[in-house]
Amino acid sequence: MHGSSVHAWRSRLADFSELARRFLVILALGFWLGGFTFYAAVVIHTGHRVFGSVLETGFLTQRVTGWLNLSGLVALAILLWNAVASSVGSTASSRWRNSALWLTLALMLGIEAALFLIHPNLDKTLDTSAHRILARSQFHRLHLVYMNLSTVQWAAGLLHTLLILRIWRSADRTAMSGMKEALPSRSGQHPEKARFVEQDEGAVVRSTPKD
Repeated sequence: MHGSSVHAWRSRLADFSELARRFLVILALGFWLGGFTFYAAVVIHTGHRVFGSVLETGFLTQRVTGWLNLSGLVALAILLWNAVASSVGSTASSRWRNSALWLTLALMLGIEAALFLIHPNLDKTLDTSAHRILARSQFHRLHLVYMNLSTVQWAAGLLHTLLILRIWRSADRTAMSGMKEALPSRSGQHPEKARFVEQDEGAVVRSTPKD
């Protein structure tokens, strides 16, 4: 009984850890990737109309992108945790998905490092107190590189999100299949006629419909 109780607690702890990790991944992607999408699609264009100047909106963007980079750093750390956890016990059929997951993650991490390096150099071309550009040609060159890198990172993030969902679905199907196979079958009973009932305690039992 003691061994069974320990196993049950370990199982529940593993389930809670899995749930917490997935929740944090969704939260991180929603805040960082979703925030970037909303800012690029809505806020920047709204800023152009409200301020009436691309330059004024640019100084707003200067502050916001700093926070986006910080949130990206936190989000990528959570995604790294998820990638490591997803690779444990992966099957041959899911190996290509895990490889693609790591590839997109490495791409996003590399771009994030580049954005952190470019941002201070962009700041040097601006006079924030007077709201003017000090080195216009250098600013436009760096700004173009910054926007292109951000766009590539955003696209990689969307692909990474799709891969996460595919890997989670595959893991859930494998777990459910293993659970069904582990349950004892009654003699002479067709497996498709069995019913699985999840009790409050988290245990799964097989029951047979009455004739």
